[in-house]
Amino acid sequence: MTSLALKPCPELPCTPLLRWLKVNFDGSVHPNNCAGLGCIIRNHAGELLAASGAGIPSRSVNMTELRSALHGILLAKSYLNNVFSGIVEGDSAYACDVLNRILSGIYDGGLETKLAHCFKDFPKLAISQIDRNANSAADYVASMAVSSRFWWERGMPLTRALSFILSKDYFPM
Repeated sequence: MTSLALKPCPELPCTPLLRWLKVNFDGSVHPNNCAGLGCIIRNHAGELLAASGAGIPSRSVNMTELRSALHGILLAKSYLNNVFSGIVEGDSAYACDVLNRILSGIYDGGLETKLAHCFKDFPKLAISQIDRNANSAADYVASMAVSSRFWWERGMPLTRALSFILSKDYFPM
């Protein structure tokens, strides 16, 4: 299933407006110093445009979450042609706090500078922390990416597991 009907969420900015993208990101860190970055990109109608995951060496949950956000924002940039702006959601309070700080113009070097440069490509951007249960599709992609690179784009068949997760993830009850 690649298309989902849009239902409003009780708290904005959960539901993207017309010509907005929604980026969900998550990181998955395992005890063996391996981590996975996961992100999914949807349009304003809830249609899945892309999902991507990559494995990285990492012990830090916070840095993995931030790198996952960067992974998702970089992927979203390729869909900006007819898009007005974006909503970036993750379940990490730390990552969302850092992203909001960067969005307000306060950031250190390194990864935060890379994120700040990516933010400039979006005319408007909203960062939102969401409940872990509402981020399960990005978590699934991150977990899969620990052992192998994960890539999906519109037109490719979805696994039954990811299709089921997406139907629950985007529209929390």
